[in-house]
Amino acid sequence: MATDEDSPRAIITRLLASDPDDAVNKSIEVLELLANSLVGIIGEQGFETLLYRSAHRVNLDFPWLLYDPRTRPPDPEFNLLRECFEGYSAAQTHAASELLLTTLIDILAVLIGEHMTTLIVQPALGHAGAGNKSKEQQNG
Repeated sequence: MATDEDSPRAIITRLLASDPDDAVNKSIEVLELLANSLVGIIGEQGFETLLYRSAHRVNLDFPWLLYDPRTRPPDPEFNLLRECFEGYSAAQTHAASELLLTTLIDILAVLIGEHMTTLIVQPALGHAGAGNKSKEQQNG
């Protein structure tokens, strides 16, 4: 049985907290892994729409996060999103990144249910966490 510590939101919070100064790169890594997990189910346009809707909601708290992947060619490296974060403090980008990722998970949960969301996104988040652990082992 999954605990709150195993929830996608908790995993995202832990991943981003592991290096708050590098929240943008960690967020992009997580988005790439989530995209890989979700595109097979909802398609590229479905993922882009989900990401746009998440960014649109986050824009209410972070007006500088103006991101609409639907108006550009496919951007699997999320360069447009990375550009949105440029010029902002580590604290701002960390807070916006965490809110963007948790909002995306929340919207997905509303659409397909909490249980199904957890089953789909936990493996992707686990890969991000495993990559984080191997980097720590190399540095430590």
